[in-house]
Order: sequence, then C-alpha cells, then structure tokens
Amino acid sequence: MIPEEVLTEIIARVKREWPNDRDMQKFCISEEKEAYTKIQAFDFGDLAHLKNEFIESARSTFDAWDDTFNSLESELDAYRKLLDFSVDGLALETIEEWRLQALQENEGYYEGQLDFLQGKARKHASIVATREQIDPIKTLLIELEKIIGSECYNGSIQNYGSWGELESVGRQFRYPVKFYNGSGEKKLWSVSPSLPSEELITGYYAFGANELNVYRALFKIVSHLRENYGLKV
Repeated sequence: MIPEEVLTEIIARVKREWPNDRDMQKFCISEEKEAYTKIQAFDFGDLAHLKNEFIESARSTFDAWDDTFNSLESELDAYRKLLDFSVDGLALETIEEWRLQALQENEGYYEGQLDFLQGKARKHASIVATREQIDPIKTLLIELEKIIGSECYNGSIQNYGSWGELESVGRQFRYPVKFYNGSGEKKLWSVSPSLPSEELITGYYAFGANELNVYRALFKIVSHLRENYGLKV
C-alpha cells in the first residue's frame, strides 16, 4: 500500500511535468507507483542495514520513483562489486590507494567509484602487457631509434669540403624524440633504458603539424622480422 502523502506527491509532480497530456500522466503515475512498491519490497540481503542510506542517497538525486529504483539497483550492484574488487598480482596497498582516490572523486556515488577502479585496472593490465612485449627488446629499439634520429639534417646547414664543395656529410644532427607519460610530454635527445616501456612506446618525432610514431614503427618492424624472417632477439 502506497502512503497517501507519497501518492499525492507523485500525482502533483506528474501533473506539473505533463500538464496537458492525461494519457502520459496516467502512464507515469502507474510507473511510479510500481517503482515505489518495488523499492519497498527490494531484497537488500546482507546489506539490509544500509537500505535507508541507499534510498535516501537515490532520492537526493532523483524525484521520480522509477528513476530512484533504477539508481538503487545499479548503486547496490556497484557497491557489492566494490566490496569484492581485486586485481591479480597487484599489491593491496595500491588497491587501497585507488579506493581512496575513487572515494575522493566520487563520494557517495558507488557506480562512479567502481568505474574509476575498473579504469585503473584496465590501465594497469595495459601497462603489464606493454612491458611484457617491450622490455625484452627495449635496448634494441632505443639503439635503432638513435640510428634513425641521428641521420636527420637540415639543408640550410652549410658544410664545405676542403675544395669549397658543399658536402652532406657532417650536416646531420640528433632529432629529438617526444614522449608522453600520462600527464604531459617531454623531449629527449638521449633515451635511457630506464624509461618505462609504456612511456617509451609513445615516442614520436614531431615534424611541424605531422608526427611519426617512431617507437611503435620500430616495434612493428622487429615483430615483422621475427614472424617472417626468423629474427631471434
């Protein structure tokens, strides 16, 4: 049985939202009455002690009871997944740090916290996969890139031989590589193997408005040589 004050509020709000559409009023009132009944009968299981908290949180965001019910379902599901959240091979201290960041950015919003943690987990998995591929050949990639980057030259640089003839040899210079570390870019003329693989693979040459993803290209070349020519590295 729906309390009189709840039914009165539903009818008044629906009439405000659909003042000239009686069919829509009838439909919305029916939907909200059904949603209110579902909420009262909703099984919170072992989280029954949090029932009022979840309902009040949803009501603070939504006026309509059908929206409240949908939010209640999704938030409760997210809350349970948060309780069980873990990442294989990752230290508990790191996960707790993520949880704190998720809470700070999405306080009172469990779906948002879960999305934050799942995003962190996907990024972590991507880093692990990248390191597995790049770490074994990191030094090779750096050496190959250095060869390419050192063969750049500008035609306006003058280099005359002993007989006054313009020569191309000696006009080369080391072209810088730009890397993205997740929060910003840096430009390097000398690349160290200590650079994390997930950062190394972002290395590119900037040519005006154009870019050449040199480290990704070199990785593809090495992979091609491995698969098609039996390269062992």
